[in-house]
Amino acid sequence: MAYTLPGARDRMMFVDVSKGTGSPTYERVGKGFDTATPSSNTQTQSMQWIDEANQTTTTTSKSIQRAISGKRAVGDAFNDYFCSMFDKLGSDAETTMVLVDSWDESSQTPGTYAAKKYSVVIDCTNDGGGAATDGLPIEGTIYINGDPVTGTFVLATKTFTEGE
Repeated sequence: MAYTLPGARDRMMFVDVSKGTGSPTYERVGKGFDTATPSSNTQTQSMQWIDEANQTTTTTSKSIQRAISGKRAVGDAFNDYFCSMFDKLGSDAETTMVLVDSWDESSQTPGTYAAKKYSVVIDCTNDGGGAATDGLPIEGTIYINGDPVTGTFVLATKTFTEGE
């Protein structure tokens, strides 16, 4: 049996950079970024019944986020958008993100992929600063709010359609 061993480039993140100006404009998280580490921050609840020696644990919720970092790449649409979020608060820092796995392409419609869309908050914590020899490092966190919406994403047009 052959296995696919995908790399980081095969899990694609697209963020709406339109800043609420109309229809979404999804741009890929990529140029300048070398790290995108997810964490689930799982909340659990443990129960132990009086007739059992050991507890049973269940998950109750997750606070999902993705820590991203890299270097400033002026001119890349997402990199520029991300750095513009450095001083944004509240609804000004909210947008949507679509996650697409390159190995989940539709067999009926090439170029269309199963996808999940999330409401997110972009928190740029460093918009380009550090040691002189480091260029302009940037970093921050994408916080995921609520449950995802499943659908499809057309790579050529960067459009998400719910529920397909």
